[in-house]
Amino acid sequence: MYNDDQGNYDIIGDIHGYVTKLEKLLKKLEYTKNEQGFYSHPTRKVIFLGDFIDGGNEHKAVINIVKPMVENQAAYAIMANHEFNCISFHTNHPTTGLPLRERSIKNIGQHIEFLTEYQEHNEEMIETIEWFKTLPLFLDLSEIRAIHACWSDFEINKIKPYLTPENTIKPELFEEFFIKANTKNTPEFDAVEVLLKGLEIPLPNGKCFEDKSGTLRTDIRVKWWLTDGETYSDYALVPPNTVVPDIPLPKEQLVNYFYTDSKPVFIGHYWLNGHPEIQADNIACLDYSAGKGGHQVAYRWNKGDTKLINSHFIVCE
Repeated sequence: MYNDDQGNYDIIGDIHGYVTKLEKLLKKLEYTKNEQGFYSHPTRKVIFLGDFIDGGNEHKAVINIVKPMVENQAAYAIMANHEFNCISFHTNHPTTGLPLRERSIKNIGQHIEFLTEYQEHNEEMIETIEWFKTLPLFLDLSEIRAIHACWSDFEINKIKPYLTPENTIKPELFEEFFIKANTKNTPEFDAVEVLLKGLEIPLPNGKCFEDKSGTLRTDIRVKWWLTDGETYSDYALVPPNTVVPDIPLPKEQLVNYFYTDSKPVFIGHYWLNGHPEIQADNIACLDYSAGKGGHQVAYRWNKGDTKLINSHFIVCE
């Protein structure tokens, strides 16, 4: 199990291949490179929320900071959707021989910076992907939790048999899990979609909206932490100026996803903008679009804190 004695954490959101902002943030948080060459702090530890890759062109530099910190107990890191997708992209189905993640133009385009920087079949790339496979899907520490997109006991329970006590995927079940997690309409696929990519629900009665690329969408990603919304528009996590039907949303669609546990949970994933603020009394998102010209953001959690407060966000512009 994780050593949770220290309990003072700096939780850092999505990096997406941009190392400069990460280094500036670590220095602002007073982490320094020690004689062994990795960043550390005498009384604190980082929790990285994943999405280390896909976006910028400094993937190796990011991994060369994060991985040694994790290996030397200066940080924890969890798997996010881009690490999951990367593993799937580079893993072939044992029967068909085809990659678990289709090598479509869209998927290659999303992953092209990583491919360009590492080059496929490069030993360093293989080592990086093998490290991704060791990352836990979430952390459940004594005072806080961390997951990339959505905490849901309902979905976590679906995949519990595949997980070690540290919530990594059991090596002997890895192939089975990844095959099922890449196969639509399986419990494993549904769980990964929610936990690492966020909860989506269908709009009613054939309703749809047009996304930023002009594609008609019949599902919306939702603010699963919201408890006082009334309509689909209230709950929708969509780009600004997107028109979503302003009609009542039946709460039974969200009953398994309300997060009411008193233990705070930290998430990334959602490409937020503006000044960081908590999503609920016990929920904070740390993704403020560092991969799209936004800020790299951290939250300073101190052992014994009883609630989340906005003044604990640390921003690196």
